[in-house]
Amino acid sequence: MKKTINYILILLAAGWMMSSCEEADSTYKEFIVEGGLVYPGRATSPLAHSGKHKVLLTWLRGTDPSVTSAKVFWDNYTDSVSVPIPANADTISVLIDNLVEKPYSFQIVTYDDKGNVSVPVELLTAAYGDKYQASLLSRPVDLTVSSIDGTLSLQWGSPDIANGAIASELKYVNADDETITMRIPAEINESSVTGLKPGTGFTYRTIFLPDSLSIDTFYTEFRENDSFIFDKEDWEIIDFSSQHGGAANTVENVIDGTDGTRWHSHSGPSSYPHHVTIDMGAERTVTEFAVWRTTFENGGDDRAPDKIQFLVSPDNVTWTDLGIFDFNRFINGEQLFQMPEGTKARYFKLVGVEGPNDTNFVLGEISAYGL
Repeated sequence: MKKTINYILILLAAGWMMSSCEEADSTYKEFIVEGGLVYPGRATSPLAHSGKHKVLLTWLRGTDPSVTSAKVFWDNYTDSVSVPIPANADTISVLIDNLVEKPYSFQIVTYDDKGNVSVPVELLTAAYGDKYQASLLSRPVDLTVSSIDGTLSLQWGSPDIANGAIASELKYVNADDETITMRIPAEINESSVTGLKPGTGFTYRTIFLPDSLSIDTFYTEFRENDSFIFDKEDWEIIDFSSQHGGAANTVENVIDGTDGTRWHSHSGPSSYPHHVTIDMGAERTVTEFAVWRTTFENGGDDRAPDKIQFLVSPDNVTWTDLGIFDFNRFINGEQLFQMPEGTKARYFKLVGVEGPNDTNFVLGEISAYGL
């Protein structure tokens, strides 16, 4: 009897559970899509390439043969463009132009011919324009040394790497009247120009890519460099008034490339004026002379002259007086003296005209600028 009662209870419980399942099925039946949801293959390996008021989006077609089209949305789905996807396509490219300069978020969805939609793929990039262009800084040329053989040795300043500087472009005319264009990568700090046409300079600008995927290159305006410091390796001192004994005082020290050495006149019978005559090795167009007092002792020596004179000559015979100039013997650093336009010379003479005393004339360095 007891077994019979248990059997009846099991049958009743099973019947109740089946009834409950049928009720649950009817509750969720309205939410089930007949045949299931179909998601076409998404955009594969997508890339966003920034540009000047435009963006290029690319992706691989993928392996889903049912995909027939795509749509690209941006600006919170307020703008879009439809893209057909041929069955034999490999890479899909979409150029979106006339964009305002700003960052963008793009969403790519694909479709099959039944209207099924893929899961979106998001790409972040930017369109660049006048604001970006205005922020670009040209990489400076810190120093240009000119040799008489037409070779220029350039020392470049720091490039604007943070803004995307990748290289500098330099143009010049060679001795055969050919325009030569050079590209100097941003990581290069020193470069040279060979065969420069005498009497000419060069122009240069900086090349920028906003990011590594950008399809557009930006440039700064060309700058002109037409005044160089002359290479003193070409120079020779051919005459001077006097020098004190010892290597620390020799006249050669005024063309050794540093104001940390000195030319010291003979401290005995010598007196003003003091002079040095230099052969530059070839006729040059001189725009400026530069003179330094020496920093050899005590951080600066005020026994330099108060007034100096420059004379130039094509042949070391006929001399042209370019004037007497004030020299500040109490300050360190380069002091520049502008020469008349069109000054040409192979030889020049610097004369110390007057100074603080007659027995000690001390000078640090002499340089010249021009073409």
